[in-house]
Amino acid sequence: MKSLREFAPGASLVVEGFDSTLTPEARGHLSAWGLMPGTMIELLSHQPVTRLMVEYAELALEDTIANGILASLRKP
Repeated sequence: MKSLREFAPGASLVVEGFDSTLTPEARGHLSAWGLMPGTMIELLSHQPVTRLMVEYAELALEDTIANGILASLRKP
């Protein structure tokens, strides 16, 4: 598992979990936005912020939040 910031834009990923640096409040917000273990996402870009697609929604995350989301490459 790696943080979202370690993957190249265009990667198809699966959320695996959260780093211990994320607060329970931040984890709650991420879950409300649909980011939870098992969720499939598309990484769009890292500049100026990390942008990703979750189902039909595009989210923009600060670096500290993106670093706390652990993911792996989605298997074809």
